[in-house]
Amino acid sequence: MMCEHCRNIQTWRKFDAPKDYLACIAYIQQLVEKNEFAFIAEESTCPLERVKTEDGWADEIMVHMIRCKHCGQPFTCVVNTYRGSGHFKKGKG
Repeated sequence: MMCEHCRNIQTWRKFDAPKDYLACIAYIQQLVEKNEFAFIAEESTCPLERVKTEDGWADEIMVHMIRCKHCGQPFTCVVNTYRGSGHFKKGKG
């Protein structure tokens, strides 16, 4: 069940390059900053601002979840930095 606030959210079926994942993270940060979405820390493996460290990626597999503040619809970003895959989609997982 999606509302007008999350119906037009941009999703990524697949990250083709690290820049796609970083663009997605920036997009998620914008959604949270606009106060339309809440970052769900307990369902996420690391904060959005800590995905990169001076040594590279924060972890091999990272999960970030947000939820629409209006209807509760969750969206999940998952990336595997070792294999180079991932997505951002509606729902959990």
